[in-house]
Amino acid sequence: MKNILYIVDDHNMVRNGLKAWLEQHTDWRVPKDFASSKECLECLECLTSLNSQNQHESANAVPLPEIIIVDVQLIGETGFALVQQITQKYTEIKCVMYSMFDTTGFVLQAKDSGANGYISKVAKEEELAHCLEVVQSGGTYIEQYMTEAQNKIDSIVSVLSKQERNIFEAILQDKTNRQICDELFISPRTVENYTSRLYAKTGVKNREELIARYR
Repeated sequence: MKNILYIVDDHNMVRNGLKAWLEQHTDWRVPKDFASSKECLECLECLTSLNSQNQHESANAVPLPEIIIVDVQLIGETGFALVQQITQKYTEIKCVMYSMFDTTGFVLQAKDSGANGYISKVAKEEELAHCLEVVQSGGTYIEQYMTEAQNKIDSIVSVLSKQERNIFEAILQDKTNRQICDELFISPRTVENYTSRLYAKTGVKNREELIARYR
């Protein structure tokens, strides 16, 4: 069944408001919404198990959502890990990340996590609806005003190693070296070495220049 969508956001008002608008103004139905990744993954696992048991009775099958909208920042966790788990285990489901953060570092991490779309919470509802249409049809969508900056990002990330790319994303998200160490489980010296490589590859002298050029 088409046009089924789930929402994962830790703010109840955001979930309810988004669901109400989509169901009133578009063809999307939102039968389920969740406050955490745990709730979402448990639901998907349950539906998959039920459908497996009813595989010879298609009339009883419960359709999985076509798209799941995931907030970047959930309580005590990020939405990136959830998107990565969904896109790896449920390849038929597409994810759109929806967030207050609109810098290129977050967009890049969303793409690396497997998201098909990225749109900020300050975008107009009509642009979100357009984003969902593009993603549903197999395309990818980044909020319009972010496109130019993202094109600049795409021109450099292809020459970065995976770890350089991870640190590049973190710097563009204004994370400190200490935060990068904690998230990537590497030493301060390793962060400094990778950061120096980034400066050399991007032709900048310091962190401030890197952020100014790519964000």
